[in-house]
Amino acid sequence: MSDGVMILLTFGLIALLGGGTTALVLVIAKRARAHKEQTYTGATTGTIVRVRPGSTDRPTVVYVRYEVEGTEYECHETVKLSSEPIKLGPIPIGQRKRGKIPSSVGSTVRVAYLPSDPSKAILTDNKGLMNV
Repeated sequence: MSDGVMILLTFGLIALLGGGTTALVLVIAKRARAHKEQTYTGATTGTIVRVRPGSTDRPTVVYVRYEVEGTEYECHETVKLSSEPIKLGPIPIGQRKRGKIPSSVGSTVRVAYLPSDPSKAILTDNKGLMNV
């Protein structure tokens, strides 16, 4: 086998391994979130108290304070995004990304928490995998 073919095969295998690893991580993250959505049955409203703005290489993170039975808790999550096309008439010319939840201090968001341990919580409407 020539060196060129061997190099192409090597890079092909590296690409497949990377893609497989990424897919596995996404599947695990999706299952973990689904499990939390089923078991975190307590519900309340929280207030965003701090935002770490995102950039091209890191996602926006919101810190939310919420109260359960008179005790305050805080959780944080990266803001998931949805994408919608930007069109010029019927022709798509780009895409616009919007947060699934607000990302400004003082905004309210829905919080689901684990009734047996209210310190464990997720932001109900922050569903998805895209957070770049």
